[in-house]
Amino acid sequence: MDIRPALPDDVPDLAELHVTCWHETYTGLVPAEEIARHDRALRLRQWDRQIAEGTCRIMIAPGAGFAQIGPQREAALAARGFETELYALYLTRAAQGRGLGRALFAAALGPAPGRLLAMVLEGNDRACRFYEATGARLAERRPERIGQAEITDLLYLWDTAPAL
Repeated sequence: MDIRPALPDDVPDLAELHVTCWHETYTGLVPAEEIARHDRALRLRQWDRQIAEGTCRIMIAPGAGFAQIGPQREAALAARGFETELYALYLTRAAQGRGLGRALFAAALGPAPGRLLAMVLEGNDRACRFYEATGARLAERRPERIGQAEITDLLYLWDTAPAL
């Protein structure tokens, strides 16, 4: 599978992948109206802005998935030495189980990621198993809201580079 840095021309594919993966992953974990609210139009604006800003690494496997890694967004975690955050790692259900997640993750990480973290929605057991298999540890459970929905985020930390 072709994995490469996302370019402005990839915005429609990123948006479509994001919407598809949200439906496949979060149905039953997040209310349907919240999934519907994160539609293609919202994702087009999001990815157009993200690529234009250029502050993170976005790798795409066209038609199959993407990974996004950038600077830590939370000052308290950055102060603890977790300067890098995995913002997103999404694969369509059809693309899972073939090593593509590891390959996207590795490509987005770059050469020396240092200490890293990711947030995972509680109930996304496949992602939790994947992160644990790459050396992450569950460090914290955090209540959060997505629109009107109360959810729990799981904070996974890698103290050393992920085992990819």
